[in-house]
This record gives sequence, C-alpha cells and structure tokens, in this order.
Amino acid sequence: MSMTIGYTAVGAAYDDLYVCEDKGVFEKNGLDVTLTLLNSSSQLFPAIASNSVQIGAGEARSTAAGALAGFGLSYIALPIPRYYLEMWGSPSITSPDQLKGKRIGLSSPGSLGDASVDALLRDKGWTENDVQKTFLKSTSAEVTALQTGAVDVIVTQPPTGTKTRALGFHKVMDFTRYPSAANAYVTTTDFLKSHPAAVQAFVKSEVECLAILHTDKAAAIASIRKHSGSTDPKLAEYAYDFFEPLWARVPTVDPALAKAAFDDAAAERHDPPPADISSYLDNTMVEDLQRSGFIDSLYKKT
Repeated sequence: MSMTIGYTAVGAAYDDLYVCEDKGVFEKNGLDVTLTLLNSSSQLFPAIASNSVQIGAGEARSTAAGALAGFGLSYIALPIPRYYLEMWGSPSITSPDQLKGKRIGLSSPGSLGDASVDALLRDKGWTENDVQKTFLKSTSAEVTALQTGAVDVIVTQPPTGTKTRALGFHKVMDFTRYPSAANAYVTTTDFLKSHPAAVQAFVKSEVECLAILHTDKAAAIASIRKHSGSTDPKLAEYAYDFFEPLWARVPTVDPALAKAAFDDAAAERHDPPPADISSYLDNTMVEDLQRSGFIDSLYKKT
C-alpha cells in the first residue's frame, strides 16, 4: 500500500515519522511510504486536495480553512496537542513582555510559528500591531536574519533555533503552555473511504512509533540527528528532551482543540464559526487500538 506523507518543517517534531521510516515500521505494517517536506503550512491543504500527498501533518488551522470551503477532510491523529516552538533572540530581551515593537522572524503567514505568536498576543491582550511580524520563507532564513540583526527574535522548533545559542543568542520563551492541534494528521474523506486499510496501517504505525519515542531514547535521537538538519548530538538530545513530554501516547484528536482551529480558520475567512465539526474527526482507529490493549502492550516491559 503506497502513500506519500507530507510534513511542513524540518525539525524534531516529526521524529515519529523519521523513526517509522528508520525502524521499518511502515514497511512492517504493509506500507510503502514516501515522506515529503513541504515548504510551509500554507502548502499542506493544496497538497492534500491535489492528492500530491495522501496524509498530511501540520497545524490544523491551515487545513481547516479548506474543510470550511467544502472540501472533505478527516483528522485521524494528533501526536502533539500543544504549540511546540521556541523563541530565540538577543540577550537584551529577557521576557516576552519586552516584545512590544520588536521584529519577530517567522517562516510564512499561516505557519505554526505565526499561529503560536497569535496565541501569545491573545494571552497578553495585545494586537498584531504591537509586534512586527517578518516572514522569511524558511527556518534557515530566520537564523540568518537573527544573525544579521534583521529581526530581534525568531520562532522555530528545536533544534533549529537552539543552534543560535552558540552565536550568543538565548531562549526567550517556548510556546508549550498553549494547547493547540499543532501537529494534526489529516487525510481526505475520499482517500479514507477508498483506502481504509492503508489509513488504518498508518495509524497503527503512528502509535507504534510514538511508543518508540517514549521508550527508546537512543533510537529517537539517532533519527533526529539523521533528519532534523542538525547532527550535533547535544542539540539532538536537547530536542528530544523538549519533545518527549509533548508526544502523546494515545494520539486522539481533541475535539476542543480541533474546534478552536476551525474557529480561527472561520475568523480568517470572515465567516461565522462552525457549530459542529464532529464530521471532520475520525478517532475510531486510535480508539480501537486503545480499546484492544494494543497501545498498552507497546509500553509493557519485556
């Protein structure tokens, strides 16, 4: 069963996919998977809608807009239910309270970084006019902009921003305090109906690989070093220690977080928020694996 899985940024957040590939879990479950890096979250819905990818991983707000436009989508797993980004910047910025008027480097509009900054602004009671968002198209460009002084801070996932520590920058904050459907797996309703065995095999692989992340630190770090853009073992371990508490063991899609993503997408479209989004959520495959005892079995010591 062949499928292409699209993800939206280089970094340790997608170590579930990396480990699945490196440890042969996809193949064991009958899948021939191609992992495809998309340039930004804004490309995720077009890639799914065009069938360039069959399953996509990314911030639910970026794909919910497509669902609200009438396209059939099904959210099938949520391995990270929080914003998993960090802000790195000048040592002179010691608190998020000092960000007013500052230039924040982000990859693209609608990206996870963009959404996480919006969450911070809401938390502070600020508006977008209180900061200067600067969109730089890629995380590597963010690092360069920070080095050259073009921006004051950048927002990235570990270990990308962490690299700047060696250049004299420091961590201002992380965004893990804010719940979000930040790394939701989504497919089209048509693909789910026409290829149920393939989607079920993916979900089974996903829970197996989440278990590897929680129980085999060495394997997880090896995959981070191989795929995340940094081979430095200390940075890879830093990234692992950051993400390990965030990765779910039972990756059901939280309806409240999905509803918040749809509400945000509706607001961007200047539409009323949807009253009911249950038709877009399909937790049955994860719930079946939990109910059968399969997920618990993955964590039992042999």
